[in-house]
Amino acid sequence: MASTDLSSILAASKDLTKHLLHSKPPDLPSVNLSLEQIEAQSRRLVSKHNASGDADRANYLLAQASVDGSALSQSIAHLNTSTTFSSSTLQPLQDTDVSSFLRHAHEQNLISTIEHGRNETQDSFYRMLEDRTARDWEAMKKRLFEQLGASVPVVSSLMTSSTSLAASTMGMSSSTMKKQTSTSAPLSLQMHSKMLAYDRTIVALNSARLGDTSFPIIHALIDAADGNGQITFMFTVLAKITQEPPALPPLEHASAHILNSPIFERKYAKAYLASPTPALSLRKQIATGARQALEEQYFFIVQRTVHSHPSEAQLGGDPSTANLIRAFCAVRFYRQGEWMSGLELVKGAPVWAQVFFLVRVGEVSEAFQVLMRIKDAVDAREPGFIDVFRIWAESTERSLPRLIRDQFAGVYNAHMLQAQATDPFKLALYKLVARLDVGRRSIANVTTTTEDWLWMQFAMVDENSSDENDESSLASLTKVLLAYGERHFEPATGSGGQKSGLWASVLLMCGQFERAVASLWDHDSGGSLQVEAVHLAIALAYHGLLRVSSKAEGSDVNILTLSPSNAGTQPTPSLALHTLIWRYIRQFVKMDAKEGLQYVYILPLSNDQPSPPGVGREQLEAAWELVRRIIVMANGGPMWEELVGGVRGDGTRFPGVIPTHLPLLRLSPSSDFQPSTQSLSSSSSFRPSSLQTSDYKSQILLPAASSLLSNDRLPEAIKLYDLAGEYDTVVGCLAQALGNVVASGSTSLGLGSGGGTSWSATGDQPNRTKELEKTAREILTVYERLGRGTGVGVSGSSGGTNAGGKDRDACVKLLKILEASEWGRDGHVERALEILESTSLVPLDVSVAGGKEGDVDVMKVTRKAEEFTQQHEALQRCLPVYVVMCMDALSGVASKIKSGGGVHGGEAQKIATLAILRKKSRALMVYAGLLKYRMSPEVYGYLARGDVEVAL
Repeated sequence: MASTDLSSILAASKDLTKHLLHSKPPDLPSVNLSLEQIEAQSRRLVSKHNASGDADRANYLLAQASVDGSALSQSIAHLNTSTTFSSSTLQPLQDTDVSSFLRHAHEQNLISTIEHGRNETQDSFYRMLEDRTARDWEAMKKRLFEQLGASVPVVSSLMTSSTSLAASTMGMSSSTMKKQTSTSAPLSLQMHSKMLAYDRTIVALNSARLGDTSFPIIHALIDAADGNGQITFMFTVLAKITQEPPALPPLEHASAHILNSPIFERKYAKAYLASPTPALSLRKQIATGARQALEEQYFFIVQRTVHSHPSEAQLGGDPSTANLIRAFCAVRFYRQGEWMSGLELVKGAPVWAQVFFLVRVGEVSEAFQVLMRIKDAVDAREPGFIDVFRIWAESTERSLPRLIRDQFAGVYNAHMLQAQATDPFKLALYKLVARLDVGRRSIANVTTTTEDWLWMQFAMVDENSSDENDESSLASLTKVLLAYGERHFEPATGSGGQKSGLWASVLLMCGQFERAVASLWDHDSGGSLQVEAVHLAIALAYHGLLRVSSKAEGSDVNILTLSPSNAGTQPTPSLALHTLIWRYIRQFVKMDAKEGLQYVYILPLSNDQPSPPGVGREQLEAAWELVRRIIVMANGGPMWEELVGGVRGDGTRFPGVIPTHLPLLRLSPSSDFQPSTQSLSSSSSFRPSSLQTSDYKSQILLPAASSLLSNDRLPEAIKLYDLAGEYDTVVGCLAQALGNVVASGSTSLGLGSGGGTSWSATGDQPNRTKELEKTAREILTVYERLGRGTGVGVSGSSGGTNAGGKDRDACVKLLKILEASEWGRDGHVERALEILESTSLVPLDVSVAGGKEGDVDVMKVTRKAEEFTQQHEALQRCLPVYVVMCMDALSGVASKIKSGGGVHGGEAQKIATLAILRKKSRALMVYAGLLKYRMSPEVYGYLARGDVEVAL
């Protein structure tokens, strides 16, 4: 079988050889060697072949890099690839190999878990990126809508919110849960009335600052809030924190001497912004103020509850607070002749509840007196409690010595916590007195409302510890409240309830002042609380409790900036105050610029902020920039002059609102503006010179004038330059403006229309031209009388040259051109020609046209053409206009003479006059020909036709 197969293979091989021999190309040689011969020849070829030197060169180069190439080659040559991978991964698993199966399943689970986690991380990242992009886009849209004026409140928040806490629960008061409806009055009127009320407060504040007196801004804002419960409470919290009195004694009072007057402005700036030692006392003051505000609020609730239930209260004639609390407890806990279960009665009364509520309303001494009246009964139940309570009540910081606190804590842990039934109010008193078990922040049947819970937390704050991470510190409580967030204190968006500002009050209690302002400004209530946000920020800045953002940290979208803290704790918040104020005043600043300026005067308050470096100066520059912006945006007219001041007809000045308030902007009047400072001295005195960082002229007047000039508001720009004492600049602006007006007439001269006279040299705005012409004449008249704008004296723009005189000469000549245009339009071409000749711009005088008949003094014409380059730039631009006007005037006069009018004295006089007109026309043509490329070909053609008309 094998031989048969081999035979068949040999036969097939021979057939294949024959086939290849017949089908191979003729140029392909054949190999007639056996396998042994081929192998032998191959070996001989290999032995003859010399090894390449590439390997040696490669080893040389690798050796320079400290690489042993030969050792690596040997390692690779001896590499056993069969053991590279485990045989178990390359071989299939047997059905009976349970351990390998489990190991393989375990490895696959690990791989799938890792892949699943990677996919989840990737999906979470993209979701977060999409959410962040959506939030940024919404914030950008909101900012754009605000800039375009499209942000319109849709609901009213001016309804008076209830302060009742009876039905409130943790994180959600009943006053915020109720859906408030709009009143019948239009929202715009409501908002306008509210803004006016707050605006009067800011005006009074700035007046007090000008008089170097303090002003109770917070209590003034409380009055302006007009009974809005939650907003009033918010300002009350701030008043308690700052310890601001409701009013100052009148100046006539004996104790109202300046040395005895309290200082409110920037009182807490050093403690809040810089020094750490006063910051500790400030933190204590914040916690104490928050607790006192909650106590005062609860006292009003107790009074209202008792007075609304007179039969249950049985108040009687005792006016003491202890009797009021007794009646309050009867209303709350006494039902159908029995006290509520869970209360421990002492001599038939819930003494622990009464003592707790007395402490709750801030009457600690009254609570101690209640305990002393039944001392024996209390000592029988709780030995030593009254003595400890007395020490706690007499302490200014409501604290106990460490030894007494430890003993009291032992009693609390041994008896109070282990008892099956304990009066919750007694438990709360133990916790309060010794600040025990701070981490357990709620007490059943005691902290039943949001405000009760908040009071309990602030009553247990202890800032005596140097460790900010201590649970009893204000910083730890702030972390807890920030973790809870706004959702625990305000209705959720879309739930139907309108946010009232409770979260802002909570943030104020924690000392998070910037976050409080941002929460009022940004929350979704149709912008109804943005008014309060702005004025809260102003009150905080006045007292020095607001940290403003620098330009590097701030954002154009969000007013709140969170900067990483150096200590690694909570980020430090800061507020873009200038952005906040500008967004608020932008809606009315154009129509009521004076009121908008009152808010801008607040920005320089923060110029003493030490960090980040330079932020104080940035606030001053932001205030100056807003003042300039208001000047540019305000409507012109008498109201505009009330802002910056003005000049009377006799050249004397009257001050405006801004010069009167220069001390608030930390600006000093320039030396050129002394008349305004005289009026200032009668109303206020300037701050010390160290506060005057720059002058009014360089920071306000000149930049604002430049902006007005670029906005094509020349009259207002000229007035600002005049107020700044830049008289040469005023004349130069007039020259440029008059030149533009005259040059605009070249578009309506009708050149190339077949001749005819056109005197429309004033363009398409005759009313504006009239106004400009009138302003220019008045200014030049006053300047001529006072010797201003001549370029001879000191001027900010003259630079020691006679530029002012050249500008003044150009203004006079341009005004004459406009006057000639008026006469020409009225048909008085002779008078128009006389005025044009008086400008000496073109060679039309008798000396040029004199001499022999038909001759023109070419030398004088040439000299006049050479003087053209020395003319003012505005006059050079107007060359086509007044040259055409001259030719029209000559043509018009010649036409009248030829028609038999305009000349008296017979035919000889007529011929002589026409000859002079021909000479003048010829001189004008020669003059125009010498000024090559200065005018278009149409102008030259028009002049040629006019010359022909005069010559005929």
